[in-house]
Amino acid sequence: MPILADAHEPVEADEDSSLPEEVISCLKSSRFLQLGTSYRDYPHVSLMNYTYIPKGDATPYEEGAVIVMTSERQTKKFFNISANSRVSILVHDWVSKQTTNDGPQGLTQFLLSMNQAELSSISATLNGRARIVDDEAEEKFFKEKHLASNPADARLFIDAENVAVIVVKVSSARVADLDNNVVRWRKPGSESTPQLSSVGANGTSYANGTI
Repeated sequence: MPILADAHEPVEADEDSSLPEEVISCLKSSRFLQLGTSYRDYPHVSLMNYTYIPKGDATPYEEGAVIVMTSERQTKKFFNISANSRVSILVHDWVSKQTTNDGPQGLTQFLLSMNQAELSSISATLNGRARIVDDEAEEKFFKEKHLASNPADARLFIDAENVAVIVVKVSSARVADLDNNVVRWRKPGSESTPQLSSVGANGTSYANGTI
């Protein structure tokens, strides 16, 4: 059963100030996300643990909802964000596992597949701006929330020496479910991201529009 709108063509979501409920639920339940950063057309992707903080819970430092992560300062992603605040995030609650001929067969494999399918629902690509927190009190505030929402073994990546706090505000999203239904969302007044719209006679792609 489709989780999003029952259509294979993209559907524009209401452009209110809140992310779609499916995305919020995914952000609250997943442990990791993939963070995309770039510098001078060189992209970089990192696997990150994170904390989603709903609207109202990040005051007095942020009015809306934010995603909090931490990074050592001597990393590619930290350098990229310092130079280019635009980021992309992939978060999903799909469960997948590579299968081989040595794995369980017959009814066992069928039941495993059913179980994985039930756990799978959406994949969300989020776009927004990241900032590196430079205020000591604010850094402590977000680190405490980040520590509280992650397991003890994540402390090494959150509260170690030379670790910076990164706060991301999401401005747009593209959400897809297993039936390839797509919902696009954009926060009112936010910048849009290019979308492939046509290809010229010489093969050149032209982009415009919003995510």
